[in-house]
Amino acid sequence: MHIYQLPISLYSFKLRLALKLKGLDIELRDPPGGSYRSPDNLAINPAGTIPALIDDDLMLTETDSIIEYLEDRRLGTALFPSDLKARARMRMLSRWVDLRLEAAIRSLFGHVAPVGRKPEIVASADKRIMESLVLIESAMDEAGPFMLGEKPGMADCGLFAGLCWLDALRRPLALAAMPGARMARMVAAMTADPRVASEIGAYRPLLAAWVAAKTAPAD
Repeated sequence: MHIYQLPISLYSFKLRLALKLKGLDIELRDPPGGSYRSPDNLAINPAGTIPALIDDDLMLTETDSIIEYLEDRRLGTALFPSDLKARARMRMLSRWVDLRLEAAIRSLFGHVAPVGRKPEIVASADKRIMESLVLIESAMDEAGPFMLGEKPGMADCGLFAGLCWLDALRRPLALAAMPGARMARMVAAMTADPRVASEIGAYRPLLAAWVAAKTAPAD
């Protein structure tokens, strides 16, 4: 079993957090040809996305699908609660993060560089990010510290990854959207978890370097 991924990819980071929390040491590889768009990678993974898990004759894309596959195989520490309704809420929150929050954040990637930046698109994305943060926070557990209680789960991995990107983009794009108290509590708890500390410590500098390269003055 191995996983094709890239260090800076938001969804690869989400999956790496999940692997660390589960205590799994699955081999990580760059996509064939060095890019998820390469012909070599598309021959294996016609969806052309990362991460992708290869397990014998199974090729599986979509981060949540990969995590749920590992859950179904009962590999490592569970990232889903045992209660049926709580499991459904975990899936719902993870989809909200992916389809609302992270979609809005990723729409800003092409506008980080000052050249070609469209302020109206940035402002619209900023508004959608704030709306997503409010919605997600409203469904988080009151006591916490994680989204659904005392233990981190799949949705926490996605939300944490998205908030790392939001932090990296906030200053160069003058974003107003800010996470609320429950999300700040989750970020603190995740950052303090020794299982993921090294992964988080390595990821944030990658984002800072990416933003710095995009915003550097042209020669």
